[in-house]
Amino acid sequence: MSMYLLIPIIIVLFFVLFLSYYHRKKQAVQKVGRMSYAWKCDLLNELAVPFGFSYQFVQDIFTFRDDAWQKEFGYGEFYDLNALSMHMILDCEPVYFNYHGKTWLIEFCKGQYGINTGAEAGIYHADSVVPPALRPQTVFTAAAEDEVLPVKLRLTGPDCPLFSISQKQWRVSGFVMGTFTAPEDLILEATVTFPDPDMCTAFTRAMNGLGYKSSELLTYQNTVQFYFTRPKSAPLMAPDVFLEKYRLLQGDIFCELFLWLTNPFFTTVDRLLYLYYTHPCLFERILCIRMFQKHRRKRQ
Repeated sequence: MSMYLLIPIIIVLFFVLFLSYYHRKKQAVQKVGRMSYAWKCDLLNELAVPFGFSYQFVQDIFTFRDDAWQKEFGYGEFYDLNALSMHMILDCEPVYFNYHGKTWLIEFCKGQYGINTGAEAGIYHADSVVPPALRPQTVFTAAAEDEVLPVKLRLTGPDCPLFSISQKQWRVSGFVMGTFTAPEDLILEATVTFPDPDMCTAFTRAMNGLGYKSSELLTYQNTVQFYFTRPKSAPLMAPDVFLEKYRLLQGDIFCELFLWLTNPFFTTVDRLLYLYYTHPCLFERILCIRMFQKHRRKRQ
């Protein structure tokens, strides 16, 4: 086949593909636009279940479900060590303390989770008291339903508050999709209520041991409130400054691409349902906010 014939064929092929994509995009925009807001939120919540998340339309955020499959994995320090490789740039503050014959862990995190700005507080414990030297290699179990604590998180960015959430479950969290914020520009106000004075005291002593002054901890009855700006705990490993900057740049670019690709929509529910109908693989990848394996679901 001569070059003179091949070039027109390629041009026609690209034109046909463009028309096909444009038609599919137009159909998806019309389909999402015809759906009621309640219907869209219900559908997105149903689609998010296999990923362990629920969508809260009032604040336009995602949160972990209490029955999320991730709960089975518990917590190990290797999760935080691998955060950068999973496109997460986080400030983490793990607080270990002993209470009723067990070592408990409440870890607070804030930062950039892929294309999401978010924060979380996870509650875990071991089956017995774990010496500090053995904690890095210990996998802590997520708190059971009768062990969870009331936690309130309020995340503020450099310009405005991002969300405020109050729950009683193993991992309280909030993720704002399509928003980019460096971890050091976030302020997390955390409030934890304990069942008795002994557990509250054990937690505050552990916080003091990390470097928090008593004046930085607002304690009333069995409730402790503090502001998490910069981690006071020792880093798990020496930071890779170059990789962190690269991931931050990558996250910023991906956020802009997400917003551009889902134009002309403005809410998360519209953006994601549009991707669900036009780019299902990308939809699944975006919902992998805190994933360690992929889950697939048939499109509806």
